[in-house]
Amino acid sequence: MLGKLFKYDFKWINNKVMFIYYSVFLIITILVKVIESFEQTILMVVVDKILSGMFISCFISIIITCFMRIWARFIDNFYKDSSYLTHTLPVTKDELFNSKVLASIASLIIAIIIVLLGAFYVFLGDNGFDTLKIMYQSLIDAYNSIFAFIFVIGLILLVLLEVLFFMFSGIFGIIIGHRFNNYKMFKSIAIGIGSYLLLSIIMFVILSLIGNYADINNIVDGFPPLNTVKVFGCVGIIAYLVFDIAYYFMAKNIFNKGVNVD
Repeated sequence: MLGKLFKYDFKWINNKVMFIYYSVFLIITILVKVIESFEQTILMVVVDKILSGMFISCFISIIITCFMRIWARFIDNFYKDSSYLTHTLPVTKDELFNSKVLASIASLIIAIIIVLLGAFYVFLGDNGFDTLKIMYQSLIDAYNSIFAFIFVIGLILLVLLEVLFFMFSGIFGIIIGHRFNNYKMFKSIAIGIGSYLLLSIIMFVILSLIGNYADINNIVDGFPPLNTVKVFGCVGIIAYLVFDIAYYFMAKNIFNKGVNVD
């Protein structure tokens, strides 16, 4: 049953709106590269700047829209009119909650991959793969091949955990806020933003304290010392992982206690 729920949630989040955004983003990406291939006259430069601005706007809009649809799915399916059907389905609350979390994570991963591929193509050019290879080789030269690989995987994991941290902040705010009788949306937003800022401040303090003892200013050939990178990377990944897991279980436990349907 979880698979069927996931399919419906995923299709709802990634509906025609997201498809249109992805299509427009692809078209703009291609147009930017086409314009940049022409002789850069004043007209071409102006058009290039306009398209570049549209590219950045679409890049940001895709991520924001994906987040908004994820949160809207929680609200619509759990607290609005469609919730009367949702809560009568022969499934557990855990399955309902987990389905939306999994669909949200999958949707965010797809959105991030699409915008990053577009960004690599636009900003790194036709030789983008070669540019990435040069950057990766710089990591190997600065450290070693094993750590370079670990660094890339760790960076990807860190970005994903940060994105999920933002997503779970909104979900946590929605679930807490909708337990109130009045001003549910306002309280959901306030709690979501407040919890996000609070944990972000805690994260900043932790990294600042570590920075006071780490040799962060000893930069060699543009790279900090290996031990410093290890410490900051491990602390960042562990902290965001703990935040995400805590958000997940707190939100699910509160959700399992029941909801107040509008």
